Amino acid sequence: MKWILCSLVWVMALILAGCSNHPPSAAQFMNVNKNGGSLVLGGVAFVGDVHRGTYRFESDYFDAEDYGALDISFLMRFDHFIFGASLENISISGIAGFRSQYVGLQGWGLFAINTVDRDAVPFFGGLMLIEEYPVNENFKLGFSEHISRNAYNVDENLGGIGFYSTGFYDEFGVGTYLTYKGFSLEFRYGREIDEPRNRFYFMINYAFMNGESSK
Repeated sequence: MKWILCSLVWVMALILAGCSNHPPSAAQFMNVNKNGGSLVLGGVAFVGDVHRGTYRFESDYFDAEDYGALDISFLMRFDHFIFGASLENISISGIAGFRSQYVGLQGWGLFAINTVDRDAVPFFGGLMLIEEYPVNENFKLGFSEHISRNAYNVDENLGGIGFYSTGFYDEFGVGTYLTYKGFSLEFRYGREIDEPRNRFYFMINYAFMNGESSK
């Protein structure tokens, strides 16, 4: 009975919170060790032209894109293939991709529960190409390029009850990162496709539970 109540609370939280999703960490995708798994904990800060204020398509709605988010991921690697899930605040997305020693291709996405535009395809996600250059066994430098459909919260202003729906915007961008063992620092620039908006992402993550070799 307890797990049923917890599940109901989780579903209600998803409904009331809408969805928030941005590109996941390139560094930690490449950092999953061979035949192992990683529990990744960290956070991301957003700076720049985030969607805050009056919703651009409806004057009674308000954009509520966050300036930061908690980042939790669980990734499993089988040979050169990686599968897992990422949690941005309470919004979950699936992750799958391929990586070699120097190159990776990461995909992520899921369907949103509520969308502010009822005619929009209720999907967020994207693809990311990653190039990594190991300096030594523990220290690595990497670069990334991504194209994504990001999600953020929109307050529909329904009598002040705090009901959030999901808004979307399309983005392309580039990034760079440094990894030392399980710790990573990452910077990313994103350019919105539909509007002249620029965003800058700063990510810090640490990976637990790694396996054997990272090659």
